[in-house]
Amino acid sequence: MTNIYDFIVIGAGISACTFASLLNKRSSDLSILLVEHGSRIGGRATTRKSRKNKILEYDHGLPSINFTEPIPEDILKLISPLINSKKLIDISKDILLMNEFGYLNNAVSHDLIYRSSPLMLNFCEEIICQSINPQKINFSFQTLIKSIKRRHDLWEIKANNGKLFISQNLILSSSLIAHSRCLKILNINSIPLRDAFIPGKDKVVDALLKETGKLTYMMRKVYIFYVSNSSVVQKFNHQYLQITFSKTIKEDLNFERIIFQRQSDGSIIMLLHCSYINNLPEINILKSLISLFSTHKLFLDLFLEARLIDTMDWRASQPLDNLLPKELQWSDSSKIGFCGDWFDLNICGGVESAMNSSIRLVKSLT
Repeated sequence: MTNIYDFIVIGAGISACTFASLLNKRSSDLSILLVEHGSRIGGRATTRKSRKNKILEYDHGLPSINFTEPIPEDILKLISPLINSKKLIDISKDILLMNEFGYLNNAVSHDLIYRSSPLMLNFCEEIICQSINPQKINFSFQTLIKSIKRRHDLWEIKANNGKLFISQNLILSSSLIAHSRCLKILNINSIPLRDAFIPGKDKVVDALLKETGKLTYMMRKVYIFYVSNSSVVQKFNHQYLQITFSKTIKEDLNFERIIFQRQSDGSIIMLLHCSYINNLPEINILKSLISLFSTHKLFLDLFLEARLIDTMDWRASQPLDNLLPKELQWSDSSKIGFCGDWFDLNICGGVESAMNSSIRLVKSLT
């Protein structure tokens, strides 16, 4: 017999885990299922295992988290235990900026910049661990939603693996199945959220679909380089270093930032984040990095030893503009809610916005 959950949350990223954990704290008897396409918790903040060398793990999507100062009280309650236990560490001093003349300086930011230790997926795990009754929070990984329907006051969610999930309430922690970008990404012919409603039946959902259609996204690509445990690596004393690039470099090369992440065997993974419209010619990537860092021997030696081991396409990451008003977060008539970084909450963005949206949604429900 198919279980009927109190809440199904589509996605298992930061906003989804924040929602599930806080809802569990307030109503610990409610059953919650998080349905995630990936194989691990975290969403864009998950950690990837190398296909060829299982000992290698790296944060290929979200290498750090920015919070405005002072940190909002509700978020501070969630992250203070992680900061105090050093599971969330301040890396603000480990962010450098390279300009078009090859100069490296400390980056100036008005935000507090953290990363989860040892890996970014641990952030979502620790948020879930703060729940009161974790047995009520369930996960279904490697599960791709194919359709959603509202039938007899219940939500029916069909997945690619043939599974059917049923719930009284539905939460979308991503705009994917409400946005036209899903057509290509999921290889489907119509938007699942639109198919679930007859136009005019739910004014909140109609308005949300209209506004979501205005969201724009930038495609991104991550180039993953590996440097084995050698004398070059031994001279590199940084645990989590990030180098961002100036506007001129971003415009000329599409380079956004490069992340240096030490591995358990002493080797180093370097992740170059790029924005792009068309694919960059991979043969020129290392040459460009070597040229940029030609006067910085420590980094130059790393790039001379590096080899490309993988790439990661982000077909649509966080939204760029046209964020949605908070009034569209919940429809009481259809028992459907929305959270994530696609909502406009004050002046914050990214992770902080995603967490704020989940906090606000839980408060409105409880």
